[in-house]
Amino acid sequence: MAVFRAAPVMLTRHKISYVPVPKNACTSLKTMFFEIENGFPFQPFKASGRHYWIHDLYPSVPFGKLRHKAIADHHRIAVLRDPVKRLLSCYANRVVHHRELSQEKAGAQLTEAGLPVDPDLETFVAHLGAYRQAVGSIDHHAAPMVTYLGDDPGWYARLYRIEETEALAADLRAMTGTDAALERLQRGGPKIAVDALSAVALKTLKQVYAPDYDVFGAYL
Repeated sequence: MAVFRAAPVMLTRHKISYVPVPKNACTSLKTMFFEIENGFPFQPFKASGRHYWIHDLYPSVPFGKLRHKAIADHHRIAVLRDPVKRLLSCYANRVVHHRELSQEKAGAQLTEAGLPVDPDLETFVAHLGAYRQAVGSIDHHAAPMVTYLGDDPGWYARLYRIEETEALAADLRAMTGTDAALERLQRGGPKIAVDALSAVALKTLKQVYAPDYDVFGAYL
């Protein structure tokens, strides 16, 4: 088992590469890819005093940092999600569930930036850029999809909507001859519907994620 694998997630023997995007089912899919590659399910482990998670083995990195030459002849895939719904998932999971904007976890950074801790949804959206700048984990999960996927849909052999992840899993099993499972992971946090946003907040998010809609709107 290798640690700190170069991005993207590669099945070298099968020439399949998956480019992960945070909050687009990437924990579930990385875990499935691990099982396909290694023949057994992933379990978090500790080595040299450090805990390792699936994202340590398969990091999500900006598009420009992918190993493009290594995957030039690969079947390249990715998962898309409506940008507003993705941001709502980020807020529910990272802010509400994991409390990454709490006093305990980010108080110093937020105080320095003049931002309230534990923001409600409207406050979070209104100051999204500032929260991303102040706290790295928020930036990682809320950055536009084009940050990770680039701006050319034609670079991919197949783009799946998040609602099609079961179809993606079935395709992977067929292409690799395995029976690896796709489990739904990172489910912590409330389910927040788009209509929970005010008209102002929704307009703000549409503007923030305009590049995603411009590039991938036809696939959503």
